[in-house]
Amino acid sequence: MVNHITSSHSTLRSSDSTQTDRIAKQQPVAAVAKVVEKKSKQEQQHSATSGKKRSLLVQTSEAHQQAAQAQSAQKALQNANDMLGQLRQLARRSLNTQEGKKDQLQQSLHQLKNKLTKLTREAKYEGEPVLHHDLTPRLSGEQHREEFSFKGMRLNTLRQQDEVLRFQFDSGVPSSVRSRIDNDENNHEIAEKLNKAFAPRSIQVEVDKYGDLAFNVPKAQWPEIKKGIWMSGGGQILPAGNPIKAKLEQRDKTAIEPQDLEFGKPQSTRKALADIERMMQKIQQSLAHISKVQNQVSQDLERLVATNMMKSGVMNDEGVIEASWLEAPNNVSLQLLDNAVPTLLAQANASRHNVVALLEP
Repeated sequence: MVNHITSSHSTLRSSDSTQTDRIAKQQPVAAVAKVVEKKSKQEQQHSATSGKKRSLLVQTSEAHQQAAQAQSAQKALQNANDMLGQLRQLARRSLNTQEGKKDQLQQSLHQLKNKLTKLTREAKYEGEPVLHHDLTPRLSGEQHREEFSFKGMRLNTLRQQDEVLRFQFDSGVPSSVRSRIDNDENNHEIAEKLNKAFAPRSIQVEVDKYGDLAFNVPKAQWPEIKKGIWMSGGGQILPAGNPIKAKLEQRDKTAIEPQDLEFGKPQSTRKALADIERMMQKIQQSLAHISKVQNQVSQDLERLVATNMMKSGVMNDEGVIEASWLEAPNNVSLQLLDNAVPTLLAQANASRHNVVALLEP
């Protein structure tokens, strides 16, 4: 956005020492100066406690970025839905094809499955993936977590002594965590200790309604956790000796990832067809959710334009831009392009990504 400033030029007299001193003390002005909006004392106090209020341009830019990200996720989901439709068609054909003629179909199914799995990693907006491993949209401001359990942890046995539990990860940092469990601690106390121990890996631990330990991790980190956790203990809660690989079980038994689809045998193909149907239904739900997000962003943008007043300004004695455009000092006129945001909103219907690029500083 361009603010055009015109001012009348006055001749500097040698006797005007006050103005001369002020100019001499003034620091060089950078190409982009810090903007300080004029506020009342109450507003300044509020800003000091709640943080600096974002400008209209910043809020508008963030809203368009959110919309562009949602648009990228929407396109990726539509591509995924098309691939799932092709997989469904090929899988049905394979069930009706003679055994000796399935090789080409199997190869096509394998290639298409790999392409779909690759989409979950490579569909991105500004370098960040827009899909999770299970085709859930990955939108800013939304936190999805994966719930799981460790199979084989014996918490209800009689413990005669304290025990140190050790967990080693195949991927990520830190590579290991440990926690000392006292022999008289109950499941809630154990969960509290493990929650602190696993905190560096963003894993949360709590006790579920059945009294068992329940673990959860941000969905984006689940593929890394799933690669493998090795555990060892003192023979009471966990086996002693060499670490054994933990069997991690997802709490959501209906969860399915593209890479888990198998088409090698008729039985696995039928299961894959059922999983494909569930995945396509889930995609339709996600697309409906994204549409709601986009509608909300559009409403937020309209509200920003309707309720906020864009500000510009001039430079004060300290070299800082200050003053509302409606409170311009004498001899200064400001030309404000107040139709810039509506223009960007109009362009948003064509391409959110172009609008974001225009709003970048």
